[in-house]
Formats: sequence, structure tokens, C-alpha cells
Amino acid sequence: MIDAHTHLDVRSFEDLEKMALAGIEKVITCAHNPYRMSVPEVYLDHWDRLLEVETKRGEMSGLDVKVTVGIHPMGYPREWGRLIEEMPNYLEDRRVVGIGETGLHYLNREEKNLLKEQLKLGMEYSKPVVIHTPERNKEKALEEILKILREVEIEEDLVMIDHLNRDTVDLIDMEVYVGLTVQPMKISPEEAVEIIERYNKRFILSSDLGSLKSDIYA
Repeated sequence: MIDAHTHLDVRSFEDLEKMALAGIEKVITCAHNPYRMSVPEVYLDHWDRLLEVETKRGEMSGLDVKVTVGIHPMGYPREWGRLIEEMPNYLEDRRVVGIGETGLHYLNREEKNLLKEQLKLGMEYSKPVVIHTPERNKEKALEEILKILREVEIEEDLVMIDHLNRDTVDLIDMEVYVGLTVQPMKISPEEAVEIIERYNKRFILSSDLGSLKSDIYA
């Protein structure tokens, strides 16, 4: 069993052990915005922690932890171009299985440019891209994301649009992966089952386990 979207750096070692005991074998921990992320060095330190600390914590607790590195739309420095320049060094690491978490949140021009650049790297390095959608204005954000995907012309197999729900799944008109986040703040297990049975999409389930209310057994 795989949990495809977590943020292990803000969870306890005991939580990792519980996941392993529950039968989860592989976990992907995604880069996010645990701090202000005001300068590029904070992101680089964050990516390094995921690679050097979280993978080892996973090994100690019985989990095979892989990493995605990316720049989150809810927190990025003005000089984010430096991170785009540095990211290829991380994408060549075998422990890095994708780019993310990226996406749109406030729907501003800077976020859109940031998403485009990370999608281009995903294409260049054949790495899947994990795309965040916000709780508010989710339909509008999804519309903008789909527009950007067509503009960049990334392979649809390399894209997972995450945190979707019953109101937005049907808006997906591309063969991308559809992420369903099973946790108290997003959708319930029952809702996830209903969506999967109703729509003919390529679904990926995850917990988005992080600092907010989550379910480690999701």
C-alpha cells in the first residue's frame, strides 16, 4: 500500500511507525511551505531535509520513503528562479520521484509562471508533477491549471491534479491522474468511494498527512 502525498517532516516518528503497522509500505513525502520560505536557501534546506532526514526516518520506522521537490504556491521567495536553476541537481537523485507540491492557490500571475517552469522541468526530466488545488475557488483554479497544461504541452501521464472533490472531478477533460485526498478537512472515505465508482478517471488516493488535522490511516 502506498500513500502518494504526505508531509512527513511535520509528523512524529510514532506516526510513521503507526503507518507501517497499518500496512503502508511506501510513502511519498512532498515539499511544501512549513516556514515563510522567504529566501531560496530555506527551500534548499527543506529539500535537503526531506532527502537526508525523512528517508532515514522512514527506513527506521519500516517505510520506504521517496521524495518530491517543488515550490509551493502558498509560499515562495521572490528569487524563485534560483530554485528552478537548482532543481535539476535534485531531480537527478534516484530518491526524488517527482516535482511538487506545486500548483495554484491565489491564482496570481507569479504562481502561474512558477507552475509553468516546474512543468517544463517535469517534461525535461520525465518526472511526475503533483499539482495543488485550493479549497476556495477550486473550479477556477482547475480551469487555469488545465489551460496551463495545454499551453506547456506536458505529457498527461506526468500530471496528478490533487485535492479534487465531487464538484470538480467531472471538469477534468484530460487523461491526467486525479488526486483524492482522504482526510477530515477534504473528503471522507465514503465520498472517495462514491467518486471512484461514479467517474471513469485515473485516481490516486492519499492522505496529505501534514500539520493540520489528518488521518494517518486514510
